[in-house]
Amino acid sequence: MPIKRGGIMKSALAMLTVLSAGGVLGWMLLMPGAVQLEIETRTGFPASADSMAVNPLGGLTLNGKNLVVGNPGTYGGGDAMLEIKSISGSASLPSLMRGEIWINELEMHITRATLVVNENGRLNLDAFASRLFSDPVTGTPLPFYAENVRLLIDEVVFIDQSAFMPTRREMRVSLPSERAGLENSRDIFGPLFDLAKGVGSLPIR
Repeated sequence: MPIKRGGIMKSALAMLTVLSAGGVLGWMLLMPGAVQLEIETRTGFPASADSMAVNPLGGLTLNGKNLVVGNPGTYGGGDAMLEIKSISGSASLPSLMRGEIWINELEMHITRATLVVNENGRLNLDAFASRLFSDPVTGTPLPFYAENVRLLIDEVVFIDQSAFMPTRREMRVSLPSERAGLENSRDIFGPLFDLAKGVGSLPIR
């Protein structure tokens, strides 16, 4: 049976093009374990997931189940920062190849978020969000736009380690949120930042 070299070569070139897209999110096309490792490498926050499927055909789509983003030692370890029951979304491949992030839609069901202010007054979610879509070498934020982001948040825990006596507060929020036209990757988690600011004892900017 003859080998269709042209088809194989085109497929290989297409995959290489995607994987070399300016070093930006090309890692998402790898094995789920590699995705989790890259999240940790970029942000310093450990990650694991029961399943993670990424499809580059016809765009870039992501579907994951039980994604957990942990808290590193600088934030006390312990409870995970984000426990995400499900995550799905789609993004623009042409933008990715230009070194830009253009999310068409993103939906997350966050069953529990543990927001920790460390001894230096830095919020864990702020550190994570600012690094996730930044250049891994320079730390410069990448051009970013999200057309539509939907979050469902069940429970939030606030821990302030910057105070003389650390405090802990738990809230059952059952908060649905939908936002459009986001121009800053930090705004993906906007509802969580808003909740954190509403807790008067937390030094949130």
